[in-house]
Amino acid sequence: MKNEKAEGELVFDIGTGTFWITKDDVALEQIQFGDEFDVLADDGWVKSGIEITDDGSGNLLFKLKNTNYSGILDGIKARK
Repeated sequence: MKNEKAEGELVFDIGTGTFWITKDDVALEQIQFGDEFDVLADDGWVKSGIEITDDGSGNLLFKLKNTNYSGILDGIKARK
């Protein structure tokens, strides 16, 4: 049996402080800090994860490892 990955878009749930991969507003897979997952970047899938960084002014930002994505990550294509 082939292991299929949940594929959709990243969404941050501000109420619980967690990220989810969702499709058609249905939560498919929860993303925890330390989890590895793939994101669509530059027309290809890149292995990534969520980090916390700052913007140089002391404000904390979410960042996706191995990409240039930071800040609000909602809507980025992802699979796990």
